[in-house]
Amino acid sequence: MIKAFKTIVFHKDFRSRFLWTALILIVFEIGQNILIPGIDRARLTKLIGSQYALNLAASVTGGNLHRFSLLALGLGPYMSALIVWQALSSIKAFHLDRISERGDHLLKMLITIFVALIQGFVIAQQVKTSPAPDLYWSNPFAATLMITLLVTTGAVFLSWLSDMNAELGIGGPSALIVAGMVSGWFMQIRNFLNDYLFDNFNLNAIILIFVLGCAMLFILMMMVFMYEAELRLPVAHITIDSSLSADTYIPIKLVPAGAMPFMFAISFYAFARYLLLFVASFSSEPAWMTSLLKNTNLDQSNGIILYLLVLSLLSYAFAFLNINPSDIAEKLQKSGDYIWNIRPGRPTRKYISRHLIRMSLVGTLYIDLVSAVPLAIGTRDPSFTGYGLYVGMLITLVSMLLTVVDQVKALTEKYNYNPLLPISQERVGRGHS
Repeated sequence: MIKAFKTIVFHKDFRSRFLWTALILIVFEIGQNILIPGIDRARLTKLIGSQYALNLAASVTGGNLHRFSLLALGLGPYMSALIVWQALSSIKAFHLDRISERGDHLLKMLITIFVALIQGFVIAQQVKTSPAPDLYWSNPFAATLMITLLVTTGAVFLSWLSDMNAELGIGGPSALIVAGMVSGWFMQIRNFLNDYLFDNFNLNAIILIFVLGCAMLFILMMMVFMYEAELRLPVAHITIDSSLSADTYIPIKLVPAGAMPFMFAISFYAFARYLLLFVASFSSEPAWMTSLLKNTNLDQSNGIILYLLVLSLLSYAFAFLNINPSDIAEKLQKSGDYIWNIRPGRPTRKYISRHLIRMSLVGTLYIDLVSAVPLAIGTRDPSFTGYGLYVGMLITLVSMLLTVVDQVKALTEKYNYNPLLPISQERVGRGHS
């Protein structure tokens, strides 16, 4: 911590990155407090209470539907767009791999706008005041259109802001997501204490709060352990005497996918519900759609099973995206390095893949467990479902914080690196003369 503080003070580049992130977070906080007018708060509370996935998808991506500000949707539309993009990229007939980097970014933003328009329209239809206020020309359609455009603009602006922080600041999108989640947590903790302690102050309530506090502390410690634990595959350098070199290894995290499966699973799950609600908004809601929306909600067993299935599939997918055995095996073979007692090439790839699958299995079971238990409790006590989902938010928060901390450590080491043989300015000047 002291070294990081000294680096911020004395190194211009690091100080510049830190100040850029601080400025971006200030802009983000201002955007979070620009409330959208013409909203019926009672209808908004009802929507959030009946559609848990929608609020959670916004919360874990830096948004907050409770406040319903300009940035209420968070980075959810952008993450949903990335899922759609990956699905389209897998279809070779589209030849998306031939698109330039600029075209790739443009198409992703267009998909983000499309997703944000659907999400904004659904929410606007559900929560706008009736009749429409004068500021929307007392026109219900104008009210829906303006609210949709406002939240869509906020979602696109937040995507741009996260790209700017990735380029100029520290932490990339993680910094914005952490800031949004921490801001929303204070309000949720206060609501929880009001519901379970202050409104029903007795010995049982005190015991409940104490037990839940201890449980959350234990879960937090377990999360840090799970995300920090790793398997190390020792690597030998063919041109270096192993007795004279530092230990080199390939690290495979116990949870190799990180928190990305949770964030993308809830974004995908919420987007599917947004699509159903979008279709239903143009006609009288048919019985089959009403039944589908009810049975796939996260307070129903069918919805929990479907959500865990998506979560498990994404957990394995992101594990192999984060750690590509084929790329690692190819790089080792080209450099002449190898894993101890394993032949280079295909045997190395299979060896890494086998260990990655095993670690992914443990990580997937862990993510499914901490996600399913609160939801299972919510099937018996529906009022607990909304709070139980915040265990999943804690997973994301811990992972994002560790990501930001790792980046700060890496930058600190980079700017505090001292060359083995320092060269004086006098010798440098003489060399150029």
